[in-house]
Amino acid sequence: MQRLSSLPRHVLFWCWVVLQSTSVSMADEFRFNRDIRPLFSDTCFQCHGPDSNTREAGLRLDQRDAAIDDLGGYAAIVPGNASASEVVQRINSEDPDLLMPPPESGLVLREKQKQKLADWIDQGAAYERHWAFEPIIRPDLPKSSRAHEPIDAFILDALSTANLKPLGLATPRTQLRRVSLDLTGLPPTLEEMSVFLTDVDSDGIEIAFENAVDRLLQSPRYGERMAWQWMEAARYADTDGYQNDGPREMWRWRDWVIDAYNANLPFDDFTILQLAGDQFPDPSEQDLIATGFNRNNRYNSEEGIPIDEFLLENAVDRVDTTATVWMGITVGCARCHDHKYDPFSQREYYQLIDYFNDVAESGRAIKLVNSEPWIKTPTDAQRTKLEKLDRRVATCLDNMHDAEEEIAEAQQIWETPLDPPSLSPIMIHGLDHYFHFDASNERVAIKRADGIHPAPSTSPFGNSAVVSGNDHYNLGKIPGLIGNGRFSIAFWMSPGQTNTGVVLSNEQANTKREGIFIEFVDGHLRWNINSRWISGVSTIQTKRTFEIGKWMHIALTNDGTQRARGMKIHVDGEPQDVEVIRNTNSNRPKRNHGADMLIGFSKHVGHWKGQLDELRFYSSRTLSADEVELIACAETPESIATVPPAQRTERQARVMRAAYLANTDKAEHERLLTELQNAQTERTKFWDSLPTTMIMQDLPEGRPSFVRTRGVYDQLGEPAPAGVPAVLTTAQPTNRLEFARWLVDGQHPLTARVTVNRYWQMLFGRGLVNTPEDFGSQGDLPTHPEMLDWLASDFMDRGWDIKATLKQMVMSDAYRRSSNVTKSHLERDPDNLFYARASRKRLPGNVLRDQALMVSGLLVEERGGPSVNPYQPAGLWKEASNFTYKVGKGDELYRRSLYTYWKRTLSPPNMALLDTADREWCSVKPRQTNTPLQSLTLLNDETFAEAARKFGELILSRSTNDDERIAYAFHRLLGRAPTDDEASILTDAFASYRDTFTRSPEQAKAVLSIGQSESDDDHSVVDRAAATVLANVLFNLEEATTRD
Repeated sequence: MQRLSSLPRHVLFWCWVVLQSTSVSMADEFRFNRDIRPLFSDTCFQCHGPDSNTREAGLRLDQRDAAIDDLGGYAAIVPGNASASEVVQRINSEDPDLLMPPPESGLVLREKQKQKLADWIDQGAAYERHWAFEPIIRPDLPKSSRAHEPIDAFILDALSTANLKPLGLATPRTQLRRVSLDLTGLPPTLEEMSVFLTDVDSDGIEIAFENAVDRLLQSPRYGERMAWQWMEAARYADTDGYQNDGPREMWRWRDWVIDAYNANLPFDDFTILQLAGDQFPDPSEQDLIATGFNRNNRYNSEEGIPIDEFLLENAVDRVDTTATVWMGITVGCARCHDHKYDPFSQREYYQLIDYFNDVAESGRAIKLVNSEPWIKTPTDAQRTKLEKLDRRVATCLDNMHDAEEEIAEAQQIWETPLDPPSLSPIMIHGLDHYFHFDASNERVAIKRADGIHPAPSTSPFGNSAVVSGNDHYNLGKIPGLIGNGRFSIAFWMSPGQTNTGVVLSNEQANTKREGIFIEFVDGHLRWNINSRWISGVSTIQTKRTFEIGKWMHIALTNDGTQRARGMKIHVDGEPQDVEVIRNTNSNRPKRNHGADMLIGFSKHVGHWKGQLDELRFYSSRTLSADEVELIACAETPESIATVPPAQRTERQARVMRAAYLANTDKAEHERLLTELQNAQTERTKFWDSLPTTMIMQDLPEGRPSFVRTRGVYDQLGEPAPAGVPAVLTTAQPTNRLEFARWLVDGQHPLTARVTVNRYWQMLFGRGLVNTPEDFGSQGDLPTHPEMLDWLASDFMDRGWDIKATLKQMVMSDAYRRSSNVTKSHLERDPDNLFYARASRKRLPGNVLRDQALMVSGLLVEERGGPSVNPYQPAGLWKEASNFTYKVGKGDELYRRSLYTYWKRTLSPPNMALLDTADREWCSVKPRQTNTPLQSLTLLNDETFAEAARKFGELILSRSTNDDERIAYAFHRLLGRAPTDDEASILTDAFASYRDTFTRSPEQAKAVLSIGQSESDDDHSVVDRAAATVLANVLFNLEEATTRD
């Protein structure tokens, strides 16, 4: 059957023709939108349309004033006089130099099209604004005595005009299976079907069906089903894309979408929250999570990419996606020049860019984790645990507070006879290596790399290490510093230069550069942890710069993940704002000790000039912020002890308390401190493990937007402040929040039309506009324009109520009709444009998989949570990246497809073969192909094969009679009983399979070995293998793979 999208435009327009409320025929009157605009758009607008840069001969045919303008004694179009119109003369010219379209263009007008154009000009050449840009006005319902629903009034009116008779309703069983698959993505269970049929018998089909629809819309499965198509539109994936295609974490946004659909969040709020939830005066965590919609774009983490280029690419992706999802327009065509078919200028495109150009992102993705901006987004269960940990910390603090009087009294007694020489320094437990550079008391002999013992150099703390920019210190190896996970480094520093140079390094001299190094880069302090340069590096850098010659305390802490988010820099006891430069490290350095620890030099970077003192290495601990603050105090406990307690600063008081607790012999006080530290450590560790979600968040200052010449990132043209295409509105939203509200303003001509069209597509298999991504001149006209406007208007009038709109559609007779096509219908309306029957559609890949899991009893219906790794052939990921796919275990294998881990550059293979979108780009129109690989997937893919095995076990357990077993299988999978012929064929097949496996027991065992789920040993190997093959056949029935 010829696909609708490939049909000639005049066939598609026939629906429009018969739906016009007019007493004249198409032969009597032509309409610009219906008849002429498509002709011009296909053959003329490339050279004579909206794009001023490529317009030939100064002629513009998309606007009437320009088309009829005097061109010096003649006009392209002379209203009422086709023969005097230059357009008509040119399209009929026999001179190839005058003929339009030019022969070299490959475009040809047929004689009927030429005549149509001439007749339209003779009729006055009346223009119309493009239909999709006209305001939405609620039309009156056609009068029909047979219509019970508004939708049916429009459908029946069109059928009457076309002289077509509608089919009757489908059987109750078919209706329930159809609506269950459409609204929940799963077939009805045996129990649901039984309850429904009982209701039909007692209350009638209308009440029973409405009750069933209400139950389905209230089911948690509904939100998961709706979320799937939103994931495809939002280009959701679990990886960044591009060459590296490293992992990201966005599943909390997916959970938000599911919850929003299940809660029936109005579509206008659904829109505003996702596009601009961060711009509310006081956004909640959920508001911020919602904005993850526009952080789902691809994100390049490759080294050396031009940052400005990919800042632009990110904004382009967001604009193109937003325009497609909410407005159904192809504004991306205006990136390099004015749109050639629709009235969108290049400047207007970059004005749209401005709404999305201020995101506080760096332009290069952070490999392996989320890129800024992001927030911690604990689940409800995690939040409960976090609150419990907070209470534990609070209790420990209360215990310390309760003992404060006792501790203070003991400390005062301790301080009174304080003998400084006997006071232990505040080292913080876990200190493994300490260098204070005082020659009289050094743990490791210090000498300069040139072998000369350093001359004494003073610091506030005694002697210090001094490097002059052409020498360095070698501290030898620091065992355990890397390779063991957590560690901390602390030191006092006075930089002699901050433009470049390594402060501290133990990286290997080879090309892998394994180890750590701390360096200055353009005044900023940068910290690197390397397992392999440059593909395995985590690098953070302070946002602040540093003064030369000023002593400051530096503390570096690492939580053991070796990733950037687990690395922190403290200066003078204060945590610093940092920028993540690289985050490609996923492994600990393999060499446990690293190379020698050097001060002031690295082979790969060069020398540094400055002073270093009080260098401490904690090889297995991540110091807390409080601990860092204590060791960052420049004053010693001895000096603070001379200050009366009432005159001490807050920090001095904390230092003295820590000194007392470090030196006291009171076990109770030490126990209280240890309990507090343990509670704080556990809380910190749990906090670090919480999921994160990338969000939208604008820079305080913003980025200016410019037109980019030919769309090239570094070719700046005129400024392009925020604004929307003039053809759509006279208002001009000034920021992203206003823009989002404008999209769902009742006066917007596109959003409601585009949205209800997608819902119609979801339920009927094809939109009223068959190009949901393009409502412009190159898109298809609506088959039922008045019904589309009525639905759009009603959607808004109902408060953008998604469930109410879907219910209205599925309650219509048009939706519930039989799909048994008659010869007459097939001949007169092969593509079912008039909806005289129901359209059958093949189930998408995710529904086929979920159906198999559900029918087999394997489906695990846990809501939300991280993505899971179901079965996938080994080695596929290695073809696309350096990552390895690890198949999950247990329940992970049997979650709904919505939760499957989605690698952007390599979709799950069974989903890809079954026509799901690849998530590289926004996708709003399902694709459908027919290939042998699809059948092979349903037969041999491990998920389907295991589901067949478990379904076979259920079939066997139902009865000892094969006829009853087959009947049960049909009811469970298809919701109906088999016909006599079907039962006879399958009974014989079942017997044949038994014979085959009786002769080949090893083959039977092989069939039963597929999948991780346990086998039911209640039946023989032969019976179970035969039932598995029988179930596999049923899964591959045309009826099982189709929504009837």
